[in-house]
Amino acid sequence: MMTELTEIIILNDYATLTGGSTAVAIASAVGLAGRGFPVTVFTCVGPVSPELQDVPNLKVICLDQPELAKDPRKLRAMASGLCNTAALAALRTLLATKDPTRTLVHAHTWMKALSPFALDLVTGMGFPLVVTLHDFFISCPNGGFFDHSSGEICRRAPLSLSCLGCNCDRRNYGHKLWRSVRTTMQNRFLKVPEKVACYVGVSGFSLDLMRPHLPAGVPATVIRNPIDCVDDGPALNEKNRPFLYIGRFVPEKGVRVFAEAVRATGLPAVFVGDGELMPELKRLCSQAQFTGWLNPAQIREQLRQSRALVFPSLWYETLGLVPVEAAASGIPAIVSDGCAATDYVADGRTGLHFTHGSAESLAAQMKKIAEDDLLTACLGRAAYHWYWSDPWTTERHVTDLIETYGTLSMQTPSTLLKTG
Repeated sequence: MMTELTEIIILNDYATLTGGSTAVAIASAVGLAGRGFPVTVFTCVGPVSPELQDVPNLKVICLDQPELAKDPRKLRAMASGLCNTAALAALRTLLATKDPTRTLVHAHTWMKALSPFALDLVTGMGFPLVVTLHDFFISCPNGGFFDHSSGEICRRAPLSLSCLGCNCDRRNYGHKLWRSVRTTMQNRFLKVPEKVACYVGVSGFSLDLMRPHLPAGVPATVIRNPIDCVDDGPALNEKNRPFLYIGRFVPEKGVRVFAEAVRATGLPAVFVGDGELMPELKRLCSQAQFTGWLNPAQIREQLRQSRALVFPSLWYETLGLVPVEAAASGIPAIVSDGCAATDYVADGRTGLHFTHGSAESLAAQMKKIAEDDLLTACLGRAAYHWYWSDPWTTERHVTDLIETYGTLSMQTPSTLLKTG
């Protein structure tokens, strides 16, 4: 057990912004360093994000390795994905210079480059390990509890015969088997899940899904992700007409469901993002606007010009940040009732829910908002006040992290907060 927390090491596959999990890892690293903790960010895939450069109290180690999926040498990628020996050697060298009674290691992502052996090394050298559950890889071989071949939620027991026999992977069955070997090594050979000191969920919904798959004796808590939002006041969304989708154009995100609802209702729509389904979406919604990917300021502008956001995800998600970002602008969200966004969108108060996977149900909810300006305004204002009454700031996130870290040391959380 830590006697005193004085230093933090953050493990993450990427050193650059590639998605929500890395954004959280970077924001927490910078925030913890700002509280006075020496922080080392250990990563495999570069380049190093500008946000991590020239930050007092913060050091970055980036091995400049390729992401597994982009490594042209496929056999090397297969071997490294199971055990990244170069990363292990570098991590072992780093940990050898640290005191496990005063240093904590916090892992965000490890399946795209670091490999499960990195987590095993941390605990094997006596360091307390905190893991944030940005996905379901701690249990599920494909990380999503989702059958990509059927387009449905998967409720099979991970690594059961039923699981192993299911071709659920996004790529092919061979890749599923390779991922299953990796998860078997992680969970049954290395026994990583039971060696974790504390799990951090990003929503109550996703943590509840994971609890049956986590060791009973390991504590778990929910810490809200930090979000970079600007308070420009609530948008006058009742004066707007378009319904907005933001995200990847891939089947599991449910973007087809939205497109079918748009086609059925004839309502105006804006699609922000890109992906493999772009040609199909343009055929279904020839009158819709497709913007491609936008920067954060442009996304805020699109939100403020929309009547409502639609979040139609077919898989669980672990959080779903876009509806929260929409709420910060006073834009209500219509969300699938089978995903984590229901944690933060109150049906009939700050947005609406629709039946998971049903374009007909979504179309009905879109019509409800399209035809009722008063309802639209009330939902938007309520969403705005919900968010800004307790905003998801980096400062709040870091405070919650430090309090959680304090439960793993002999210091009280309040003492740690003063120390930091």
